[in-house]
Amino acid sequence: MKKYLLYVIVGLAISGIAYKSYDAYKAQQIKEFTQATQQAQGGLEIGMKAPNLELEQDGKMVELSDLTNRLIVINFWATWCPPCKQEIPELNVFAKAVDVPVYGINVTTSERKVSDVADFLKETPVDYGVLYDTKGQSENAYRLVAMPATYVIDTDGVIVAKHIGPVTSSMLKEMVGKKGG
Repeated sequence: MKKYLLYVIVGLAISGIAYKSYDAYKAQQIKEFTQATQQAQGGLEIGMKAPNLELEQDGKMVELSDLTNRLIVINFWATWCPPCKQEIPELNVFAKAVDVPVYGINVTTSERKVSDVADFLKETPVDYGVLYDTKGQSENAYRLVAMPATYVIDTDGVIVAKHIGPVTSSMLKEMVGKKGG
């Protein structure tokens, strides 16, 4: 009987230690997952190297890195996105007023139909370059969790400013002004 009681006590002690170790492991996993999620939710940060994308423009493939021989503004958008539509006139004003190239990158893989983009652009004047992410690279590469998302990239390919949500011409001027654009 004493032996049996000893086995029960030892078994309970081992179970308690194992449970406590598993509890600590689980808490650590939750902490790491939460940190990774929070980091991903904000997209890429200022000071990070802008990922290169292979994009379509006028039926030809171009590399985003080939466009960064000067300060540029890139804006991720989609036709189904109301704030994206709202900011187009502001992007047009900025593109005409400032000598900094603007590229609207349509996240084409998020569109219902590819033809929606062409139809949209027939009805909506856009005074800056439009590039198409037909391969669906931008959402992961730039960790896009919301659109529109605007980044200013310098000649070294480094993100020097960013804004998630619609922008105004004055906001863009301030963003590029920090880098001397």
